[in-house]
Amino acid sequence: MDRKILFSGILLVAIAGLALGYLALQKGRPREITFEQLSASPALYRGRSIVIEGFYFQGWEVIVLCERLEPSGYAEGHLTPGGMMIWVEGGVPRDVYEALHTQEMMGPEERFGKVRVRGRYEQGGEYGHLGGFSSQIVPSEVELLQWSP
Repeated sequence: MDRKILFSGILLVAIAGLALGYLALQKGRPREITFEQLSASPALYRGRSIVIEGFYFQGWEVIVLCERLEPSGYAEGHLTPGGMMIWVEGGVPRDVYEALHTQEMMGPEERFGKVRVRGRYEQGGEYGHLGGFSSQIVPSEVELLQWSP
């Protein structure tokens, strides 16, 4: 009987150790999330590495990752960021930037495209141009995805 108790105890400790190790590994890994999840619980992801898909838009005083692009209403075919917006600190790598769609209908050139961003999410401060954004992502990897306006 004592052997069964000892074996059960060792087994329980081993399982607990594996579970804690797995959780520790997961904490350091980027978490794939959606804008909906981020909007519902932004503080949950503060300071963490995340992976998120959205639309990158860079224009006059705006460098954001947003949920969608929508017609501006100012010129036919002209798109602007829509939905939740996150400031993109430092922009995107040059090769991604050069492959983005362009538009110049409203003045300075604007670039946009669908991307998958891995980076550190920060929330609760004032970010971007004139502190106009409540969150930002500092990208470590950016992948341009297939998409057509």
